Amino acid sequence: MKIKTFLAAMLASVSLLSCSSDDNSGEKTIPGSKYVIGYQTDTWNANYMWGFDSLDEFMTGTIDMTGKGIEQGGSYVPVGNTMFALDTDVEGGAPYYLNAASQLTAGNRVFIESSYAYGVTEDDKVIVVGASWEGSSTENELIVYDPVKEAITARKFNDFATATGRFDFPTAVTVSNGKVYVSVFNRDASANWGMDQSKAYIRIYDYPSLNFVKRIEDTRTTSAGMYYTGTGIIRTDAGNIYTFSSNSIAAGYPLVEGKKSGILRINKGKTEFDDDYFFNIEDSSLKGKVLAAYPIGGEKAYIVYLPEGSDDIEWGFLFSNYKFKSAIVDLPSKKITPVTGLPLHGGDYYFGVGSMYVEDGNAYKAFKTAEEVRIYRINLETGVATAGAKVVGGGTDISAITKLSPRQ
Repeated sequence: MKIKTFLAAMLASVSLLSCSSDDNSGEKTIPGSKYVIGYQTDTWNANYMWGFDSLDEFMTGTIDMTGKGIEQGGSYVPVGNTMFALDTDVEGGAPYYLNAASQLTAGNRVFIESSYAYGVTEDDKVIVVGASWEGSSTENELIVYDPVKEAITARKFNDFATATGRFDFPTAVTVSNGKVYVSVFNRDASANWGMDQSKAYIRIYDYPSLNFVKRIEDTRTTSAGMYYTGTGIIRTDAGNIYTFSSNSIAAGYPLVEGKKSGILRINKGKTEFDDDYFFNIEDSSLKGKVLAAYPIGGEKAYIVYLPEGSDDIEWGFLFSNYKFKSAIVDLPSKKITPVTGLPLHGGDYYFGVGSMYVEDGNAYKAFKTAEEVRIYRINLETGVATAGAKVVGGGTDISAITKLSPRQ
């Protein structure tokens, strides 16, 4: 599995950028506020953040970051009116915020060794799940970071081992109603990982104590999410948890015969999957496999999926497979609104849930096609996508868009 060795080296400092979309929906503009983006260059470890005054700047002309911005590695996590750079290199992570003059300013740095899954809690903190890529240890660390205190406020190790030589590997994490939900796949420490794709697995912890509660499973579909993207599990406005399973080689998984790509639910405050809910994506009108989901407010999600017959490139979600489509899903009713006006596009690479920003009924996200990278505005009611600014000047993508207001 040479690809895993390559990814282990490459992803150690790649920029995964995230935002909580429902926190921004309909937000009133405060004087001096800026729309802060993450900009990734074609040299994968050179990443920048930069502020714009208006969403209109994303919808016209070009965006060229040549010679601009703050260079900062790591996974950028908008949380609590900051952009936390989850940098696991020696320099460490740091929150970036707007000072009284609306300038991006770095706060105190903190060292976090590993971040294979991360998310934002309901009380505006960052939660991180670290792990050993090689499986040299099954003692994984859960960390809570407070952007206001600019410090780690809780951390606890938990043994993710499930049997002799086998353990769970994190793919995504979220928090709801005093519980932490970590989606995982089960594997061994061998070179080929020996993935168990027969079930969806979730590990549950109490929050904020981080004490382990239980591990649950569901046989109706396969492992939820994929590591480094954080797009396999979401919390809706009502506090329900939904998980997204692809059963796809484009997500790096071995296929399991007889299993379908689909969505599961854990109702608010519960510690079991909802037996009465399963959204079979392959048997729906989409006839495809769901690879990623982004919360867009209410009980809806924006999903990226592969149409039927297109799952033919291993790791296609992370590299150059331009066969993906998008749709908007009302999760309780299972109503699907296909996104129109958007060309066949690539997957989300390593950018995660923060690559989509929501405000006033529209979503903004950069999509990469075989020809270009361009920001699109998607009307979340109609699904109509409108092409915006083209990304030029050596940039491979706009990997995050969020909004910050000045600290007073």
